[in-house]
Amino acid sequence: MPYIMVMGSLSAPHLSKDEGVTVYGLKSEERDTLVRELNSSFGISIASISEQDRTVRVTQKGLTLVVVNRLHGLFGYDVISHAMAMTNANRELISFNMYKKSGASSHSHSHGHGHSYTHAHAHAQGHGQSSSHKVHQHGNVVTL
Repeated sequence: MPYIMVMGSLSAPHLSKDEGVTVYGLKSEERDTLVRELNSSFGISIASISEQDRTVRVTQKGLTLVVVNRLHGLFGYDVISHAMAMTNANRELISFNMYKKSGASSHSHSHGHGHSYTHAHAHAQGHGQSSSHKVHQHGNVVTL
């Protein structure tokens, strides 16, 4: 199940420290794409992959919301919840949980298959009598 977390801090002038953003839970190719896209759009190297803990680290300050928007635009992840916390180092941490509704292949595949089955079944019943459709009806039965 494609489910990821984005953790970062909100850029605010009164906060002493902003350590950028970390993205947890992306697949390997998604990490590559995100890092490439962020670095090329900013023209400098602001994002890197940590293979050890399988995260993407963004060192530029105040980009938490930008990263969340990119994840939505690039891969279709939607924010399902977010939470804020003040740490004792006077940082305003925010974490977003994101979930990919579109492209959960097992779900959409089984749904699509079920839909085509009922459609073909109804089609076969509806046109069984007319001789011109008999071959087509047979084809539907065989493919199922």
